[in-house]
Amino acid sequence: MYKKILVFIIILVASLSIFLKFISHNEKDFIYVVPKIKYIEVLDRNIGEYSILSPDGEKMNFEMRNFLNGKIFFNVPNGEYILEINYDNQEKYVSFIKDDNWKKIIITLQGDTFSKKQEIALNLITLTLIILNVFIYIKTNKEIKKDKILNSAFFILILKILFSFRGNFQTDFIKFLEFFISAALGFLIIFYILNNRMNKKYKKIKYLVYVLTALSFVYYTLIAINLLSPQIYTYILSTHEILLTFLRKMYQFINLRRIILLVIMLNLLINKRFTVSPYKFYYFSVIFLYLFMEFFYIAFPKFINLYSFIKLIEYMCIYWGLVFVSLKIYTPNISRVVRYLLGFTIAYITLFYFKTLLEPGIILITIFILDFYTMTFEKILFVKTEILEKSYTKLCLVQNRSEFEEELEKELKKNLKVKSVLVKIFIDEKEILEYLTSLDLCENNLFIKKENIRKENYSTGIRLAFNGNPYVGAIFIEEYEYEMDIENIKYLIGISEKVAGIANNIKLNSIYKELSFDD
Repeated sequence: MYKKILVFIIILVASLSIFLKFISHNEKDFIYVVPKIKYIEVLDRNIGEYSILSPDGEKMNFEMRNFLNGKIFFNVPNGEYILEINYDNQEKYVSFIKDDNWKKIIITLQGDTFSKKQEIALNLITLTLIILNVFIYIKTNKEIKKDKILNSAFFILILKILFSFRGNFQTDFIKFLEFFISAALGFLIIFYILNNRMNKKYKKIKYLVYVLTALSFVYYTLIAINLLSPQIYTYILSTHEILLTFLRKMYQFINLRRIILLVIMLNLLINKRFTVSPYKFYYFSVIFLYLFMEFFYIAFPKFINLYSFIKLIEYMCIYWGLVFVSLKIYTPNISRVVRYLLGFTIAYITLFYFKTLLEPGIILITIFILDFYTMTFEKILFVKTEILEKSYTKLCLVQNRSEFEEELEKELKKNLKVKSVLVKIFIDEKEILEYLTSLDLCENNLFIKKENIRKENYSTGIRLAFNGNPYVGAIFIEEYEYEMDIENIKYLIGISEKVAGIANNIKLNSIYKELSFDD
C-alpha cells in the first residue's frame, strides 16, 4: 500500500514539475541572487541585504522578494547593473550584465572563518558522530531491521550527517539532495509516529496532523520544483500568489520538526506520561532541549552557519528516541554511546562558537550539560532496584510451578498499571506453541509482539530466558487503552531477567518429577 502511494506521489510530482516548467518558460525580466555560504540550507532566510544600482551608483527601485535563501528582483530590463551586498557588516559590489530573459547571480560570502586545524577538528567530530551512530545501529540492528521504516530512516539520517562535513563542494545538486533528504527524513518520522506510536482511537488528532503534514508536503514540493528553475517560482507568484503567501507564512510557524514535536507531545498526553509526578521534570527537560534547538536561530541570530547542524542534531535525537522507546532496547552500553554523542555534539558547537575548547568555563558548562542530560535519560529509562529486589526475594522460596506463576502474577499486578497478567513456565515446545504462534526470536530483545501471541486479549509479552534457553517461560500482559509507561516497561524487563533463573530451576524440577513418576 505504502509503495503504491509513494510511486503515485513521485509520478505526480514529476508530472507537475514538467508541466510547471513548460508553462513558466516565458517568465522573464528577473534577477535571481543566490548567496553561497558554507552550510546554509535552502530555506534559511535573511542572508544579507541586496540592492541593484545603475552603473553610476544610483539605486534602482525594482520589486524584490525572498526566494529560498536568496532574493529575486522583478521587471529588470536588459542592461548593465551593479549588485550591492551587505552581509555581516561588510559591503560588496558586483558588476553584471543582464542580456537574457533572466539571470542567476551566485554571490560567495565569507561566513564564519576557521583555520585549517579547526576545519579538520570539525570534520573529525562529524566523522565521530557517524561512527557512534553506526555503532548504536550495529548493536541494535537485529531489532531495527525488523522495522523497515526505522531501518530506512537510519540510512537517511547518516546521509544527512554526511552533509555536515565542511569543504568547498557545495553545488546546486548537493543543495537539492540535502533538501530532499531532510524532507524525506521528516515525513518518514511523522508517519512512523502516527502509525506505530499513536493510539488509533484518536482519529481527530491524526487528521489534524495529516492536514498539517499535507500542507507542509505541498510547500516542500513547490520548493523542490522551484529549486529546478526560478522561472517556476515567478510564474506561481504571478498566478497563485495567495497560495504561495499562505504556505510561506504557515512554514514560519509549522515545519516538519515542529509537527514531530506536536505529535510526540500529544502522544505523551494521550498515554498519560505527564501524569507520573517523579518524571514530569525529566520529560519537560528533554522537551525544553528540543525547543531550544528548534528556536536556536532566535537566541543566536548571528550563527546562521550553525543552524543546519542544530537541525541535524534534532533529527538525530528524534530518531534514536523513537528507536529506544518503540523497540525497548535502551541498555547501559547504549547509554554510554549516547553520552558520547551528546559530548561530541557540544564539542562541535563550542568549537564553532569560540574557536577553541580550552576555556575552563566552556568545558565546565559542557560537562554540566552532559552530566545533567545523562542523568535525565537514566531517570527516564533505567529501573529502580529496590522494588525488583522485594519481588525477587518473595519468589526465591517458591519451589512449585503453579505457586511460582501465581506469586509472580500477584507481584506484577501490584507493580504494573495493566488490566491483567498471565505467567507461564514452559516444560516443552508443545506448551510454548499453545501460547505463541512461532518460536522465532531476537536474542537481544525479550519482548514478544502481539501478533506472535495466540490469546487475543494480550497485547504484549516478555520471555523468561536463562542460560541459553530462550523460552523458560513467558509473561503475557493485557494493557489498557494506552500503552505501559516507561516505568512499567523498566520493571517488567528487570523482573523477567531477575526471576528467569528461579523459573528455570522450577522447570527442571518439574521435568525430573515427571520422569520419576514415569519410572
